[in-house]
Amino acid sequence: MQEIILKKISIFKTELKSHLLETTKFFVENNKDLFQAKSWDCNTKTSLKAHHNILFDVEEFTYIRKSIEEKINEMFKKNMNKNIPFLINSSWINIMGEKGYQEFHKHGEAFGSGVLYLTDENSNIEFCDFSANVRQQITPKKGDLLLFDGKTFHRVVDSDKERISLAFNFHASIK
Repeated sequence: MQEIILKKISIFKTELKSHLLETTKFFVENNKDLFQAKSWDCNTKTSLKAHHNILFDVEEFTYIRKSIEEKINEMFKKNMNKNIPFLINSSWINIMGEKGYQEFHKHGEAFGSGVLYLTDENSNIEFCDFSANVRQQITPKKGDLLLFDGKTFHRVVDSDKERISLAFNFHASIK
């Protein structure tokens, strides 16, 4: 018997060491005034206007960027059994206030996307395959890193407390 998979959607969940998160959280706390409300209509402030690629733009993020890159490499090795060249081409911080949410969206042309959670209590993130009517919610903890295909629909479920995350997109060269 042979299984033929037409569509597989995977979310890879891992975590980063907590000491790496403190530098990022310190930067966010000291630079919140640079973050602007985004037109996503969801009570979110973002660093996108100040930094298109915050993981490269802010020197203090060097170690966290390298740790994220290691996790992406691990994902490729585990899933494809080889090294795949890639580049994180955009990254930003999101600060979601109380009653914050984000509607279903995807990250367009990105090969992959990811989100790193910087706060202790986070609202759920929900992933969806509309064509198969399949939904899956994940409740992330501080330090959790989720990696997924950039074309995967996802949303943030209503937030009870402030939720801070670092999101990013990456391109890969698969031959």
